Amino acid sequence: MKKVTLVLFIILVSNGLFAQEIFKLYDGQAPGSEEWTDPELSVPAPWSGKPLVYNVTEPTITVYRPDNAINTGAAMIIAPGGGNRFLTWEEEGTNVAEWFQRHGITGILLKYRTNQAGSLKEIEESLKAVWPPQPVSESEERESTETRATAPVEASEKTIQGDDGRQAIKYVRQHASELGIKPDKIGIVGFSAGAMLAANIILFHDELSRPNLVASIYGGGLTSNIHQPMPLYLCSPVNDIFPADNLFKMHKNWKSKNVPVDLHLIYDARHGDGLQYNGKAWNEWIDNLFNFMKSVEFIE
Repeated sequence: MKKVTLVLFIILVSNGLFAQEIFKLYDGQAPGSEEWTDPELSVPAPWSGKPLVYNVTEPTITVYRPDNAINTGAAMIIAPGGGNRFLTWEEEGTNVAEWFQRHGITGILLKYRTNQAGSLKEIEESLKAVWPPQPVSESEERESTETRATAPVEASEKTIQGDDGRQAIKYVRQHASELGIKPDKIGIVGFSAGAMLAANIILFHDELSRPNLVASIYGGGLTSNIHQPMPLYLCSPVNDIFPADNLFKMHKNWKSKNVPVDLHLIYDARHGDGLQYNGKAWNEWIDNLFNFMKSVEFIE
């Protein structure tokens, strides 16, 4: 591959040694963010201590290859959430990539560009402003709910984040043989802002950047009429910050085109839970996704 591996990590896992390879998505500066100068930073979340990655200007993918004995040939690109301000790196990133890896699917963790957030001090101050959460009045809560209900959940044109997702799919497809991946078995799963990234790809793609399967986790849904939909998995908490109306519309749209679609609303959950090992029913979303992949023959 000409886009050279930046780092090669050897890690020990329960069933052997695996290599994690990191690849740059673009030669030189990523188009559209040439003037971005804030340094990339990893900051512990005050609510969990887990890493949040800020100021991403150099998009990369980290490849988690499964053992050859269980490799299905399928790959899932993973787009963490964070409101395009940061990337929730563990719960919506590494945990998911490692799960796929253990189940014979190549997990490909996408570090896509985030909005500039400033220096470490500025980021820490912004986190102090939102944590711990402050109580709100009944009128403020009502205003917040009304805002959520009318908030836009899709872009009418390509976004920078969507561009990074499209480039990731192209890169993986172009290098499928070297990565041990079947070029017609490349999917993407996105969380929150990462799900909006995936939605932007559904709306805007060419033959090389078209995913073979999309999973949207608490992503809000699309209202546009999609002309060439692919198998779609939708999952959100029952009481998500995005109302479920658009998910139902999306489900109906896919069904009307006789394209496989699966919708799950899970009660024991909240927006941003990702994949954790805390015994909650929410974490079954990934098992349900795995079963959906089997049912649409994305994996055998």
